[in-house]
Amino acid sequence: MADTRTPNGMADLRPDMRILVPAAIVLLVIIGSSVLFPERSQAILSSMYGAFVNATGTWYLWVTFAMICLSAFFAMSKYGDIKFGAPDEKPEFNTYSWLAMMFCSGVAGAVMFWSIVEPLWDLISLPQYAEPMSREAFEWSLAYVMLHWGPVTWPWYVIVALPICYMFHTQKKPVLRISSAAEPFLGKSRVDGWLGKFIEVFFIIGLMFSNAAVMGVSLPIVNHALASTFGFEPSFGMELVILGVSAVIFTTSVCAGLKKGIKILSDVNVLIALSMVAFTFIVGPTTFIVDNFTNAFGKMTGNFFEMLFWTAPFEANSFPKDWTVFYALWMASYGPFMGLFIARISRGRTVREVIMMGIFGGIAGSFLIHGVFGGFTLHQQWTGAVDAVGVLKASGGPAALVAVLNSLPGSVIVLIGYCVFSTIFLATSVDSCAYVISCAATTKLVPGTEPTRGHRFFWAAMQAGLALAAITLGGLGPVKIFANFAGALMLIPITFVVISWFKMIKGYKAPAERREERVESVAQTVTAQAGAGE
Repeated sequence: MADTRTPNGMADLRPDMRILVPAAIVLLVIIGSSVLFPERSQAILSSMYGAFVNATGTWYLWVTFAMICLSAFFAMSKYGDIKFGAPDEKPEFNTYSWLAMMFCSGVAGAVMFWSIVEPLWDLISLPQYAEPMSREAFEWSLAYVMLHWGPVTWPWYVIVALPICYMFHTQKKPVLRISSAAEPFLGKSRVDGWLGKFIEVFFIIGLMFSNAAVMGVSLPIVNHALASTFGFEPSFGMELVILGVSAVIFTTSVCAGLKKGIKILSDVNVLIALSMVAFTFIVGPTTFIVDNFTNAFGKMTGNFFEMLFWTAPFEANSFPKDWTVFYALWMASYGPFMGLFIARISRGRTVREVIMMGIFGGIAGSFLIHGVFGGFTLHQQWTGAVDAVGVLKASGGPAALVAVLNSLPGSVIVLIGYCVFSTIFLATSVDSCAYVISCAATTKLVPGTEPTRGHRFFWAAMQAGLALAAITLGGLGPVKIFANFAGALMLIPITFVVISWFKMIKGYKAPAERREERVESVAQTVTAQAGAGE
């Protein structure tokens, strides 16, 4: 076995047991209790979740708005010129692969599920007091989907990425961890001590919960799609088989490494997604899809503040907390993970590139998928071609998704393509998650090094175990609970990291300011020399 230890100042790729052991113990307890006592576990989680969201949910809407404002400020100010790496350093990945990895890791396989199922839920969940299944509900539906997967999502990712990128690529700090990015605020002694380890354990558990929410959605979808295609009944056993196939894919990706593994999977999956979107757009109701997207975009932008901050305080309407607050918490839970992952792939980029291309690239991809599939879904429901809402109520989201896709021409090919797409997305998500967690739990990383394969395998296996817990509990409720608890855990490290970012850039001067100072300094020197000569 190779020795992962190296001399001082170099990498030490051994797992940090002060982080790995407590995180693993907590996760094993959760996995064991969920699998062995699913009903009791779900009841406990549901009661805790309801109390938490009622008490704190609205605050997350304000934090989401703060992330949007911070993104705009850093992109448009002088801080946008900050380079991650040497001044003349070229980007490590080309723009397509960079955005593809960011998008695949940021939305995972869930984007395809929610692009069809969320508009249906919105039709019966009373957004903005619209009557169920009314024309107003149809108009609000896609507008809310675009809000949730656009402005509510991507600012969380890029803001957390900035300080981590700066420390890892510009300051050459050796550890790719959330706690490291909080060092300017907390101090080195606290980061290296119990507080830093505590932050990493919080981060790992939160990310595991967040990714379990994605897997808890993705596995039943593929199960139902395969069952519809090949004529068998969906079963728990088939979900285990799908989980096993995904494990083989992400195991292969782990062996290939970052540049060949996640990069290739992301490139391929974006092509599959674009092909499915193009096919649905062409063979579906093209004019309606364009009209509906345009209408929804106008409705979202024209009512942005009302939609984001709507809390229904004078009516027993649960839509804001069930959906907008849910997404704010879920995306908060993914913030540190995406921050670390974006940092790893963004050497040679600037602050402005990370923010502008990250946010607008992510939003464009999300709007494209949701606009086409969401528009097609609403058309089929509105015209009566498919009673997808009826299927949703009777059999759940995965069955409703399959019913909608079955209404497309060549539905068998579409469903098979969807299964491939979702399985690869699932594998990419697990691989990215295992990679980032193993970075956080490695004793010492330096630029150019990666965690050991065995370490990544360990966290991938833990992720599979938590996915087993999610599908054992079953339904959309546990998925939301997992995601919201993850968001609650992540807000602590996010707060530390954002404060640290302000301390890092304090005193930063843009190139133009530095040039002016040099010119002024030279002028003062010349003046002084001229005075001395007289």
